[in-house]
Amino acid sequence: MPPTAAAELIRQESDALGAFVALLGDEQRLLIGGDADGLPMLVERKNVLAATLARFAGERAARLRAAGYPEDGSGMVRWLAEDPAGRAAWERLLPLAARARELNELNGKLIADRLQRNQQALEALLPASRTQAALYGPDGQASIPGGGRSLGSA
Repeated sequence: MPPTAAAELIRQESDALGAFVALLGDEQRLLIGGDADGLPMLVERKNVLAATLARFAGERAARLRAAGYPEDGSGMVRWLAEDPAGRAAWERLLPLAARARELNELNGKLIADRLQRNQQALEALLPASRTQAALYGPDGQASIPGGGRSLGSA
């Protein structure tokens, strides 16, 4: 079956989505391993791929509109009803989209968990740092809180 314009668009979207799924897997490994240093570069690449995927989705929506179909799953089914190559490409894309959604949700939960643990650690450290700061005066010399008079003075 020769590729159609729809099949080619969906194949390109599928390729980008496959790369996105791979990045989400890398992100998950970094999050589980506690390797925050690798995340910024990965987030940049993820943002580029997300923009690419949005562009493909926009193009697909425009083609659906131009063909007179709704911009949803039912529109895709109707659009690809007589396009076996496009339909096959779409059927390969759907499990990738489901996997991307699953990984993204799980990564979000991992990030939320890490943020909560960091917040708890900060909350535990802040009272200690306030107490420590109160033990030293502006000149850096140790001061004893609560007393302005020295021992033995009246």
